[in-house]
Amino acid sequence: MNRIKNVLILCDAFPPAFAPRMGYLCKYLADLGWNPIIITEYLPQNIYNDLAGGQNVICINYYFSKNKIWEKIKYVFVFFANILFNYKDFIIKRKASKIIQEKKIDLILVSSYRIFPALAAYTISQTYKIPFIMDLRDIIEQFPNNEYISKKTPCAKLNKILSAIITKKILRQRNKVLKNADVVTTVSGWHADILSKYNKNVQLIYNGFDPDLFYPQQASPTPAHCEELFVISYTGRIESREIKDPSLLFEAVAGLSAKKKIDVEKFKIRFYLTDEKSKEVVKKLAQKHKITEFITISNAVQNAEIPQILNESSILLLLANKATGENSPKGIMGTKLFEYLAVEKPVLCVRNDEDCLEKTIHSACAGLAASTVEETEKFLLEKYAEWQQNGYTHQAVNREFVQQFSRKRQAEQFVELFNKLLWK
Repeated sequence: MNRIKNVLILCDAFPPAFAPRMGYLCKYLADLGWNPIIITEYLPQNIYNDLAGGQNVICINYYFSKNKIWEKIKYVFVFFANILFNYKDFIIKRKASKIIQEKKIDLILVSSYRIFPALAAYTISQTYKIPFIMDLRDIIEQFPNNEYISKKTPCAKLNKILSAIITKKILRQRNKVLKNADVVTTVSGWHADILSKYNKNVQLIYNGFDPDLFYPQQASPTPAHCEELFVISYTGRIESREIKDPSLLFEAVAGLSAKKKIDVEKFKIRFYLTDEKSKEVVKKLAQKHKITEFITISNAVQNAEIPQILNESSILLLLANKATGENSPKGIMGTKLFEYLAVEKPVLCVRNDEDCLEKTIHSACAGLAASTVEETEKFLLEKYAEWQQNGYTHQAVNREFVQQFSRKRQAEQFVELFNKLLWK
């Protein structure tokens, strides 16, 4: 009988916080002969409670505190200590080393969206001669205007100086780790092309959907399945309009409303947003286009509640921006896209990224990546007419294409890499 193998996973976030990629991987690892041991930073979010149970997770709280003054002091200390001597990696490395001394670890997997905690993974891999895989969900090259830096000072000049220092340091350290990783995994073809400059063994493993949660629930065209409202739904966050810009949709809705082709009592856009910054983006744009009566804004909901929201929607909104040009978002293919595909509802992507999102939506026969107000209006009216006739909407997606994005299949892809490394 084969021994269950241990993989030590170091990651910047793990459920119930955001970034569910590692959470879904761990859900399926046990059935594939691997036992995950996770070390991560503590974050207070609780969106993915359904993925948090039953896992061996060690959380390191770097600065969060009930005392907000003390929390700010600790945050500033950690921020500058990290710049000066990689404080966060030092702490997580110390914890990981203790585990390695207590248990047999067969493999190290580090998952990150900038660099932390890849330095820790690299160091312990070298120290204990354990192979490691570097998984990058996002990279800083994909963000316009240094959007990857979430917190900034009130001084624009200081922000520019700090951004330059942080960017140079991250790229130098990340690329050193990349060159020494046994395998690099990432989430889009664009990311793979960038990362392959530093490591020739880059494997593409997309984000995806959990087949246990996300599937079409529209059983049959009976009155029980007819919705009272035509609803366009969006769940998540809006980092900035440079990355996700809903203005094309808002302009189209304003136009259709002025032409009296949609009824404000029946036509709604619902946003389920994770933070106040996202809410402000929606509020300001809605006011600008004079469509506030069409829009409702709610707090983000638990991941387990999202499938019902998606299935009860008429259109699923995917926010993006044009990916061509130097200062534009690149290669962003988040979990949301694949969960939308799985429930077989029409997807509207605004604005068309003219890249990976457009290609995926087209290949999946999932809806529209819109570049103009006119085509957005046409798509809305087509789905609105379908809803008026049937009481709901449905999208006949290419199921064979969509199934490749199952989280279960992605866990199998990771395990294939795990096993190849052990057999080398």
